[in-house]
Amino acid sequence: MKNNFIKAIVLVLLCWTAMEAYAQMNSKWTIGAKGGWNWTNISRSNMGRIDETYSPLGSSEYNFFAKYAFTDWLAIRADFGAMTRSYRMDRNLHYLDPVYTRYSNDYLMLPLMADFSFGGEKLRGHAYAGGFGTYWVSARVEGKTYWMTDYYVYFNDFKERREFNSEDQRFIAGAVGGLGLSYVFLSIPEMDMAINLDALYYYDFVSHHKGYAHLSDPRYLNSLSITLGLAWIF
Repeated sequence: MKNNFIKAIVLVLLCWTAMEAYAQMNSKWTIGAKGGWNWTNISRSNMGRIDETYSPLGSSEYNFFAKYAFTDWLAIRADFGAMTRSYRMDRNLHYLDPVYTRYSNDYLMLPLMADFSFGGEKLRGHAYAGGFGTYWVSARVEGKTYWMTDYYVYFNDFKERREFNSEDQRFIAGAVGGLGLSYVFLSIPEMDMAINLDALYYYDFVSHHKGYAHLSDPRYLNSLSITLGLAWIF
């Protein structure tokens, strides 16, 4: 029994050594930068707000990313960057139809994803799945408001920075997933250069509004991101 136990230990060590050697031979680091556009919508209850309509808006984003490939088809990837997530609210009460507010929210984003890849040596497809954390850095609002007299309704444009308060949730987490395409256009000794096209969807699990003392008012942001980037593989 003792000999069998020793043989089993040796076999495990040999397998582990072989796996480590295989990983070292096939692993690759990738670093890069990307930029693009996202379209963000807000999910919010309509209770008490039947005169408000929310619609998605587009905004810019910029990211750095790093990826470590364990095998030819599996890697882990981390992104870090800035994303502006914007949406619009319109009032729908006849004489208040011109009233609207555009919300622009700046976030620092940190997605962590598994990267499942497939294809040839130069052109490869990618499927991403993982989670993200984000920090709400700043907020701006602009649009058209109104004030009334007994006989007239006056409309005024406004544009200002919005200050945070105790009802704002600054740290937010959620799920992220999507598809990508990469193409190696240049190969030199010890390094390849590639272009990356990614389409990612960010889904918040945490409301960016904590709610009031006697009223729950959850608000979740959902963003579709399209980016183009340049990557160095070594």
